Amino acid sequence: MYNKLAEKLQFIIEPVAIYFTNERPKEALQSKEGVRVCVASMLLAAARGKTIVFDEKTYGCPGGGVGLCFGDAFIKNNHPTEKLLSTGDEKIAAMGGRLGKIMERGERFYASPELVKKWKSELPYTETSKKYVVFKPLREIDETDPPDLIEIFANPDQISVLVIMSGFYRGTALNVLAPFSAACQSILLAYQEMRKEFPKAIMGLFDISVRNMFPKELLSFTVPYRMYEELEHSVDESCLTTEAWEQIDGRFK
Repeated sequence: MYNKLAEKLQFIIEPVAIYFTNERPKEALQSKEGVRVCVASMLLAAARGKTIVFDEKTYGCPGGGVGLCFGDAFIKNNHPTEKLLSTGDEKIAAMGGRLGKIMERGERFYASPELVKKWKSELPYTETSKKYVVFKPLREIDETDPPDLIEIFANPDQISVLVIMSGFYRGTALNVLAPFSAACQSILLAYQEMRKEFPKAIMGLFDISVRNMFPKELLSFTVPYRMYEELEHSVDESCLTTEAWEQIDGRFK
């Protein structure tokens, strides 16, 4: 089990292992079809010890379907994303329901529906070839069956170290990306990095509509498992062995 990094950095929320698989774990919790769940909240549930599974009928909201690599769930669900993320829509607001109040003015992430459409066009929509997406707490992974991605939840001090360590064996500066997306869509973006020779980490939790679920000081740091192994292997030699880190580390205790 790879947990040296987690032990050294003392994460207050356990990292989550993410699998794309055709096998459904027997002990996994899964929402019922048609029930609207938040994928970000399920990441938290996994960090707290649960095994969570999704398929194409149980991913919850359309943004979650996109984030879990079930294709363009915005189009599949005829979702008013352009207006939701920008200036809203009075007609949809008047209908009430889940989007009613939000649609009065929209979320104002972009200045216009046209700009949201541009953002959507840049998302790397992906149809996973696997039937299920599974979340597990890091401590439960089996080294003989490694996950595809690891999602870490870290404070600014920990993020600083993770950014530095991401280049430890590379000698490069640009090893981490910080794109805007829904919280769960860091999974989609990290998925694109998995087969690259030098994958990049994806920082996330910039979506203020879900930040209230998480401790205020945390952001996410999602990496392909191969990159997580690099981080693990560098723990005993990297900046975590220096006096500079010791001075910061003391602030956690």
